[in-house]
Amino acid sequence: MFSLLTVSVISSYLASINAPPVLVGFVVAISYISQLVQIPSALIAERFSRKRISLLANVISRISLLAIGVTLLVNLHSNVLIFVVFFAIYNVFKEVSAVSWSSWMRDLIPDHIRGEFYSKRIAYGKFVALFIVLAFSVLFNAIGELTFSILFLTAFAAGMVSVYFIKGIDDVEVECRGRRSLTEPLKNSNFLKLTSALSIWKFASEMALPFFSVYVITVLKYPVWVVIALASLSQISSMYFLRISGGIMDRFGNKPVATLSFVSFSLAALLFTFTTMPEKHPLTPLLLILIYMLDGFYSSVPPIAFMNMIAKITPKGSSASYYAINNAMASIFAAAGSISGGLIASFLLSTNFTLKIDIESSLGHVEIPAIHLASYDFLFLISSILSIVAAKIIGFFNEDNALSEKIVKNEIKHAVIKDVQTLMMYMHLPHMNPQLRWFNFNWFANDAFQRIPTPSESQIMFENSVEDYVRKQT
Repeated sequence: MFSLLTVSVISSYLASINAPPVLVGFVVAISYISQLVQIPSALIAERFSRKRISLLANVISRISLLAIGVTLLVNLHSNVLIFVVFFAIYNVFKEVSAVSWSSWMRDLIPDHIRGEFYSKRIAYGKFVALFIVLAFSVLFNAIGELTFSILFLTAFAAGMVSVYFIKGIDDVEVECRGRRSLTEPLKNSNFLKLTSALSIWKFASEMALPFFSVYVITVLKYPVWVVIALASLSQISSMYFLRISGGIMDRFGNKPVATLSFVSFSLAALLFTFTTMPEKHPLTPLLLILIYMLDGFYSSVPPIAFMNMIAKITPKGSSASYYAINNAMASIFAAAGSISGGLIASFLLSTNFTLKIDIESSLGHVEIPAIHLASYDFLFLISSILSIVAAKIIGFFNEDNALSEKIVKNEIKHAVIKDVQTLMMYMHLPHMNPQLRWFNFNWFANDAFQRIPTPSESQIMFENSVEDYVRKQT
C-alpha cells in the first residue's frame, strides 16, 4: 500500500493537474505535519491495548483512500481541496496507528534480530509492490491520468488486506500501564543528538525529494510512466540493500549504516544538477538510473536504523514517548523542508548560473559547459549540503557496539562485489563474450580498490571492538 502512495506518485498527480510548486510542497508536507498527532497518541498508546488502537486507526485511514479513489474516478480534475482533505485524514489516522505499532513491535521483536526482521519485512512488501508498480506503469502508458484513481483504489484494497493480517499478530501486554511522560525523552542527551540528526536530514531530503519527479516531468520532459519506471528501479535497489543491510545493522551497529545513507542522498541530490548541461544530454538517462539506485538505499535503510537506535536506548514498555517525540520532531522539520523547497523553487524558477570553459587555438574556438545551475538545481544543491551536515551530527550519537563507517562500507562493498561475481558466474559472461576472458574480477575487487575484509576479518574487527568496549566499561 505505502509503495503506491510515495512522494513521487503524489507529486506526479499534482503535476498532472498543473498544481503550482507551492501547492505541491504543501500537500507533501501534510504527511509530516500529521505526525504531530503522535504526541497525544503516545499518552494513551501504552495505557490501552496497542493492537486495538492500531487496528481502529488503520481502518479509518484506509477508508479515506477509498474516498479519494472514488472521487478521482468520478472527476479526475475535481476540486483539489477534496483530495487534500481526504489525504489529510489518511495521514492523521495512519500516524495514530504508527506510535502504537512502533511501541508494540519494540516489545515483540528480540533485539538481536530486529534489524534483519524489519529489513526482510519491508523487502517482501516491496517485492510484491514492484509488480503492482510495473503494472501501473503500463496502465499509465495505456489509459493515462485515469490510472491515478485505480491506484488509490488498489491502495485501499491492499491496506485492508494488511489490517486482516495485523489481527493475527499476538498482542503484548504492557507490564506497567499508565500515562507516559513526554518530557522524559527531552532529558536524554543521547536521544537529542539522534533526533537532531534525523530532523536536519528530514529537512534536507524533503526539501528536494518532492521535486525529483516534478523535475523529471517538467524540466527533462519525460512522461509519467518514466517516473514510475524509475520508481520501480528504486524498489529493486531497495530490496537489494535491505537484504544485505539488515544483518549488517545487527552485527556492526545502526549508526554507521544511517550515516552512509545520509551521504548517499547527498550524492543523489548533487547528481541531479548534472542531468542538464543546460539541456538533457546522452548521459542523462544513466545519471537518473544511478540516482534512483541510490534512492533504494537512503529511502529504506534510515527508518529501520533509527527505530533500532531508539529501541536500544529505551526501556521495555516505555518507548512510545521516545518514538512520538522523535517522529514529531522529524515531521516538523520535514514539513518545513517541503514547504521551504516549494518556496525556494518558486523564487529561483527563472534563475540561472553558468560556468563555461573557453578553449581557443589555431584550430578554432571550443566552449565547454562546466557547471550549469537553473531553477530546481539550486534546491538540490542546498539539500545535498544539509544532508552532509546531518551525517556529521549523527556521529556524536553514542550507540553501544557500533563500529566505524569504514568497516561497514567495506562490508557492504564486499557483499555487492560477491553478488556481482555470483551473477557473472551464473550468466557465464566470460564464455558468452571472449573479450571478457582476460578480465580477472578478483584482482579488480582486491587490488584496484582498497582491500576489502572478508567476513571472518570483519567478524574479528567486531569482536575486538566489543572487547575494547567491555574493557573500557570495567
